[in-house]
Amino acid sequence: MLLLRHIWAPLILAAACGLQAQDLFDASLGSPLRFHPSDRAVLAGDSNRSDFECQVEPQSPLLGFDLKFTAGYVVRVPARTVGSAGDSLRILFRVKPAGATRAPAVYFRQNFDIPHVTADSGTAAFPGRFVVGPGRYEIDWLMRNRQGRVCSAHWTANAQMPSRTALLAAAAPTNLIRPYREHTFADEPPVARSTESPGGLHIALLVNLAPLDRSRFKLNAHEIESLVTMLRTLHREPSLGLFSLTAFHAYDRQAVYAVERQPRLDFAALGKAIESMSPGVVDVDALADEGGDERFLSSLLNSAFDATRERPDAIVIMGPKIDRDAAISPELLNIAAQPGAIFQFSFNRNPRSYPWPGAIEAALRPHGLVHSNVARPQDFSRALAGFLDAMGASPADARAEVAGPPAN
Repeated sequence: MLLLRHIWAPLILAAACGLQAQDLFDASLGSPLRFHPSDRAVLAGDSNRSDFECQVEPQSPLLGFDLKFTAGYVVRVPARTVGSAGDSLRILFRVKPAGATRAPAVYFRQNFDIPHVTADSGTAAFPGRFVVGPGRYEIDWLMRNRQGRVCSAHWTANAQMPSRTALLAAAAPTNLIRPYREHTFADEPPVARSTESPGGLHIALLVNLAPLDRSRFKLNAHEIESLVTMLRTLHREPSLGLFSLTAFHAYDRQAVYAVERQPRLDFAALGKAIESMSPGVVDVDALADEGGDERFLSSLLNSAFDATRERPDAIVIMGPKIDRDAAISPELLNIAAQPGAIFQFSFNRNPRSYPWPGAIEAALRPHGLVHSNVARPQDFSRALAGFLDAMGASPADARAEVAGPPAN
């Protein structure tokens, strides 16, 4: 859905605006949904209108860790344009692949109310976002106020996928157009997997939810979203048939969520577990145990490599590095793994802030760990491609389609 913020500078708008979720809707001639009589003409025009003062700033498409692009805009409206009774604004825009005559346009709409404010200066900023795959897109946009006045804009957006990333089966298809999903833990549609047979790939995921900086206690919302989005990309890879997942907080020494050998990742259940965490809360006796971090991590790794259970084809460790204070003694590890079957994607927006090996990386290097620093989506796509190559599941030329309706 559109992410809308209402900020008057220097005045902060405190009164709540009546918002409706962003809608996809059928704009065909037979549709029961009606345009304003001039909306079609405004959208079809090639000039920008400004019946009332507004400024539209297109935002270039940015590749995300889900290997899709987020594009959008910010529209700014001066406070002086709001009448004494407030205003009601309606945004309508369409996105269509440029030059693709047979590809239908996708329409979005949003209605919201702005209460009256006494300030004569300042500006309200309304950002909007939508998701696209690689390609070039034409965006036709309008906003109409209660008096019927129109602000409109037209622009193009170019989403260019790195060549190696484009080959990944989990990468977004060309000319994809979807609403922006705001809920971090919304479930994924089913995936048409090619390897759900007994010989399919089974990967064990160990996801660290602790920030590298111990003074922070927990990851921020953007970091959580980035990690979950990486998991979504792995979930969409059809060559992966089964998942085991353990999400843990390294410094609180707790396993937050764990499942084994599932054909899909339950993001809603993972979200509930993460949201119920109490980061920074550690038992007093545990605090007195100086070797507790080391024993917790070694137990976690030994469990993943437990010879008494059916071992996964690969173990993938994700999340921030764990600092060297939690160094793991080799004597505590009981690991027998094939070289090239252990991977670590160390997530850090600024890798230079901690260039040293983390505790898990240092402990597993002798066992053939393949380590990758992940600061940007391009880093993650390269790491994922390398992982799939090593597992004999090279990026596919024909990428699988995700079944089911688009996620909101």
